[in-house]
Amino acid sequence: MNNKIASIVLIALMAITLVVCGFFYLGPSESVPTTAGDTDAPSYTSMIISWAYVLIIIAAIATLAFAILVFISKASYNPKSVIVPLITTVVLGVLLLATYFGADTTPISIIGYEGSHEPSIYRLTNMCITSAVVLAAVAMFVTLFGFLAKKF
Repeated sequence: MNNKIASIVLIALMAITLVVCGFFYLGPSESVPTTAGDTDAPSYTSMIISWAYVLIIIAAIATLAFAILVFISKASYNPKSVIVPLITTVVLGVLLLATYFGADTTPISIIGYEGSHEPSIYRLTNMCITSAVVLAAVAMFVTLFGFLAKKF
């Protein structure tokens, strides 16, 4: 039953994503004045950015919920096994705090996007991008050196 619900939710999210992408790529465009002259930009730019935010929030909530459930279940039968996930969570929290306070709040210009111009939004977006780059670099480092460590 749970697999069926998860499949239905995933299919619904995929269908909504396809519709939003269809509006963005196949929908009308509007002329937007830029410093280099008028440029055509999709009319639904803010809609696709908002949908991306919704998907990120859903993924973050699901990830945190399952991580908490696994943490609680492991702690109940083997308390020593939660030390590594706890250290990982603390390191991730420090990374997020460091990238948040080190983030730039300079506005960027996206053609066709008339969203919020709040510095907090720029800081949060910059934090997410920087954190993703750092985590991707760590993942590549661990993958490469983990592979090499097995060879030697």
